[in-house]
Amino acid sequence: MRAPFPLALLIGALSALSATARADENLLHGPHPFLKDNELSVHILVAEGGNDSLSGAKLALDYGYKLGAGSAPTWLNLEINVEHGGCGPMPGNGACGSNTGDVVETLAGAKWKFATPLPLVPYVKAAAGLVFAFPNGASDAPGLAVRAAGGVNYFFFDWLGLGVEVGVSVGRIDYDATFPGSHTYSVLDLGGGLEFQF
Repeated sequence: MRAPFPLALLIGALSALSATARADENLLHGPHPFLKDNELSVHILVAEGGNDSLSGAKLALDYGYKLGAGSAPTWLNLEINVEHGGCGPMPGNGACGSNTGDVVETLAGAKWKFATPLPLVPYVKAAAGLVFAFPNGASDAPGLAVRAAGGVNYFFFDWLGLGVEVGVSVGRIDYDATFPGSHTYSVLDLGGGLEFQF
């Protein structure tokens, strides 16, 4: 036997309210609990190179593993950052500028996250490793770099956060004579992204 229309409407409305209440219960309203041990984050950054370093858009991918507990846990942090600087022709000769091309940073280090009364989680991180430069108009070259960064994420759920990050990478790239600029690697980047914990 089918329920009368108003009763069916009431049952549907109560079901929808119940589902909304369950979803609202999962939303974070206070400090992040740091229950999960793994994290993946992806950030889209704008990178500005100094000292003839390459500039462009940067995709930053991080994997983190929680090493400690408490309100400020330490995480092992592995980073792969890929930067692309499009070819901007130099006036007069049409060739690409010397500070264009691609860079890949492969870094390992630590990340520290801090609980606050809100679901905001500020963090700082430091890492070191290899950097590979692929400049336009010059030979590819490896180098060494360190990167320090900080940011803040707002967590809607204990597994999903949205935030901003600013970072600085410094080091040295072993260019050969085909690269006319400085061998110093210096990049400032800023952008936003997502963090997933599992």
